[in-house]
Amino acid sequence: MNKLTKISMVVALGLGISSVASAEVYTVGTNPQGSLFYSMGTAMAKVMVEKTDKQYRVSPYAGSSTFIPMLNTGRLAFGFANGGEATFAHQGKGNFKRANPNLRLVGVAIATQTSFAVPTNSPAKTVEDLKGLRLASGYNSGRTFHFYSNAALSSGGMTIDDAKKVPMPNFVKAINGMSEGRIDAALVPMNAGVGKKAMATMKDGWRYVSLNNSDEAKAAVTENLPSARIVSVKPSASKTGVVTDPTNMIEVDFYILTGAHMSDDAVYELVMSMKDNKEALGNAFAAYKRFDPMGMVQPNPVPYHPGAIKAYKEMGIWKE
Repeated sequence: MNKLTKISMVVALGLGISSVASAEVYTVGTNPQGSLFYSMGTAMAKVMVEKTDKQYRVSPYAGSSTFIPMLNTGRLAFGFANGGEATFAHQGKGNFKRANPNLRLVGVAIATQTSFAVPTNSPAKTVEDLKGLRLASGYNSGRTFHFYSNAALSSGGMTIDDAKKVPMPNFVKAINGMSEGRIDAALVPMNAGVGKKAMATMKDGWRYVSLNNSDEAKAAVTENLPSARIVSVKPSASKTGVVTDPTNMIEVDFYILTGAHMSDDAVYELVMSMKDNKEALGNAFAAYKRFDPMGMVQPNPVPYHPGAIKAYKEMGIWKE
C-alpha cells in the first residue's frame, strides 16, 4: 500500500475509513446493511482480522455506483460487485457514466443464480409466459437488477416493454410487491433472505420460471449482463423455489474488487488467506460454503490485480 493510501485511510473518517494503532487498516465497500454483499464483507473482514495481522473494516454505501469509483481513486481498499457491474464500471457503461480504469479484480468469492419467480398458482412456466404480465421496472436504487431483468427477458426474445411496467426502487421492494399481489413476477436471487420470507408469507409460496437456454438466448444474456451465463439447476431442499427439473437460471460471479493503488502484497495476502480459511469463511457466513478457491479466476474484461495473479500462479490456476 502506498503512503498516500495509508494517509487517506487515517484521515478520511467520513468515508468509513479508520486506523487502529499501528496496524494497517483495509476498508471494504459494500451495499447497505442487510444486503448479501454487506454480509459477505462483514464475514470476510471478521476472518481476515482473526487470521492476519491486518485490520479490515466494512463500510456500507447506497450501492456499487457509490463505492466503486472510490476504489478507482484509491479511497477504499476492497469492495464487492457482480461481474456485470465490474465490467460496466471499468468501461463506463450501463449505470456508470464514467470509466473507472484503475479498477482491478481480486477474484470470485461465490457465484449466484437468479431468475424470475411467480406465485405457485401462476400459469406462467417459462420466461416467455411473462409477456404482458406486471413486472417491476426502474430499479432506481438497485440499478443492477435493471440489467438482470433485461438479461432474463432477453433469453425469451423480450424486453421490459413487452410487460406491464410497475416502477420499483429495488429487488427487495419487487419481491415484496409480488408477495402482496401488486406484480405478477419478481427477480429472486437464489436463497436470498427476502425470497425465503416471501415463500413463508405467501399463501401457496412461489416458484421460479425457467429461462430459455438456446445458443441465441445465451448470447443475449451475456450481451445484456456481461459475465452472466445460463445454468441448469435441479430441484433440491437447499434451493428454495426450484421446482421444474431442470430450471434454467442466470448465474453471475460475485467478485472481490480492489484498485490499482493497492500493493501486491496486500492483495496476495487476501487471496491466500481466503484460500487457507475456506471453512472459517463458511462458518462466518453460510454463502461462503459455496466459495471455491480453485474457481476464483473467471473470464472478465476487467484486469486482475498483479498481487492476485501472483497468488493464482502459485495455486496453479492462472492461465496466461
